Amino acid sequence: MSKKYKGDHVADSVYVEVITSPNCVHSPRALRIAKNIAKKRKNIVLMEVSIATNEGMERAKEFDVAATPTIAVNGRVAFVGVPSPEQLESIISEEIRKEKERTSYFF
Repeated sequence: MSKKYKGDHVADSVYVEVITSPNCVHSPRALRIAKNIAKKRKNIVLMEVSIATNEGMERAKEFDVAATPTIAVNGRVAFVGVPSPEQLESIISEEIRKEKERTSYFF
């Protein structure tokens, strides 16, 4: 089952999924880091996806997850393992920059 922790869709939202396993000792730390970052930024939609559920297993298969924790940002695997807060902040900031580039041109 996925647990949505924060955020409704906001313009320029960044979707962060932390794929966890109840048997993984590192999953809680990765989730905690993501939660702390999401608290600071209004545009992050954070979800925990546990592979202990059918829904979580399906989502993990979509990403070809081989280890937990795995962090996906905007539908792409961005990190496997536990990132430092700075690493995850950087990944999210880069995704925001890319999204702004994609949507900042006129026809």
